[in-house]
Amino acid sequence: MTRTATAIVFEAVGRIALRSAPLPPLGPTQICVRTLYTMVSSGTELRVLAGHYGAKERYPVVPGYSTICRVEEVGAEVKGFRVGDLISGRNPVPLPGLGAMWGTQASLHIYATTGEDRPVLLPAGAEPRDYLVAEVAAISHRGVDAAAPRAGETAIVLGQGLIGAFSAAWLASRGVKVIVCDREASRLERAARWAAGCVRIGDGDHEARLRTLADGGSDIVVEASGSSAGAQMALRLLRRKPQNYSSDYKVEPIHFYHQDWPRLVMQANYLEPISIDPFGFVMGEGMTVLAPKDRGVEDRLRVIEQLRRGTLRSQDFVQRLAKATEAPAAYAALRDDPAGNFSLAFDWTAV
Repeated sequence: MTRTATAIVFEAVGRIALRSAPLPPLGPTQICVRTLYTMVSSGTELRVLAGHYGAKERYPVVPGYSTICRVEEVGAEVKGFRVGDLISGRNPVPLPGLGAMWGTQASLHIYATTGEDRPVLLPAGAEPRDYLVAEVAAISHRGVDAAAPRAGETAIVLGQGLIGAFSAAWLASRGVKVIVCDREASRLERAARWAAGCVRIGDGDHEARLRTLADGGSDIVVEASGSSAGAQMALRLLRRKPQNYSSDYKVEPIHFYHQDWPRLVMQANYLEPISIDPFGFVMGEGMTVLAPKDRGVEDRLRVIEQLRRGTLRSQDFVQRLAKATEAPAAYAALRDDPAGNFSLAFDWTAV
């Protein structure tokens, strides 16, 4: 039996359509799933819609890397997955005739059950919408985890789009004092529930304000703005290594501080190059730079467990749940009105 999927397709720069496409045949170690909900990764998908990341040469493409589905069929050799299971998925098998970046915005999918792109199970009896943010939240969780935050430390998060918002919330859950920064007042209002301080870019002295709130410099800075100006400012906001510059000045052995460097977490992608002069921007004598670019199966499972426990709630991050058939207008609103559109998810249950 050939199944037909309905997909959201970016056909050209700024042009969105709904298309039908047949599913590829089900392999012995694959599962066929029906999509219930998908989360839009706003920054990534809007840049794909604008032709970046090589999209212009690959259109038409199906965007998206975050979906909640129910298993409808399992291959003959599948182990561990059953019909009726709820899963969180990423990077499905592409639909014939369409490119994938990364292909989850469709009503039906084929998933491999082995390898790094395999789906992960949701808890038994789960409410699917409670896990809608799992895949996107796992990216920021990996970056926060890599920074090894300690209770009582200070962190500055630049940018309060989805990735920055998740980063701030994860840091706050670890007992870190969190200070956030963004251009949009509405995003700062949203972040106020977990942030100790909120600073608006464009207020004139925003960098000085951040530095004052962080007592001169931050233990952790998460750069989630995606701008070269944000990356440069992130470097300047790291705390300096304590050192005595009095008449008793002494250069300590470098290993004295090497496990206590400030941490810079680069959580964004950049369209323009960023130039760095190490001697001009490295605070003190060193820092740890972390650049998580994806999330692994273990990251995804950890986030699902945190969602189950209520450490984060999907409803705090999903501003609009639109019908999948409304995709062209919904993406346009997300692109054209960032102040009024923090995030977007799609409901596929009627497709």
